[in-house]
Amino acid sequence: MMTFFKLFRKGMKWGTIISTLLFIAITLIQIYGRFFMTKAPSWTEEAARVAFIYAIAFAAGLAVRGTYYVDFGFLVEKFSTRTQNMIKFFIWAVTTVFVLIFTYHAIDFLLMGTIEKSPSLKYRMAISFSGIAIMGLSILVHLIYEKPKSNKPSKI
Repeated sequence: MMTFFKLFRKGMKWGTIISTLLFIAITLIQIYGRFFMTKAPSWTEEAARVAFIYAIAFAAGLAVRGTYYVDFGFLVEKFSTRTQNMIKFFIWAVTTVFVLIFTYHAIDFLLMGTIEKSPSLKYRMAISFSGIAIMGLSILVHLIYEKPKSNKPSKI
């Protein structure tokens, strides 16, 4: 299980890096086209949008692992250790159920995109829509792996 998670996390990191670099490169091409060409390439806006979607999709699970999302730790810390553990578990359980539902519907959304084509690049919209499913799966895997551990008071 640990090897799968390490490989999964490495894939998410590289996916984030590559899609972010693509987003930057495509945006620079678009800027260059607008300033120095008679007509900017029409494909750049759509391609940049797809690269941005994938950058967010790959990074979403990594943000769960790094606890970069909004946290109300200052409020939870006011309770006893037992209550803190119960609150953290409740938040984790509700978030996991929400992401499960989100991912299920994201896969339905992806399947709808198999019949549609993008307006400019003419690829199947399932390619763009798959970013949402990737985001759901990424968050779900990290939530399951990062299940809250109990805060046992230290014996000092």
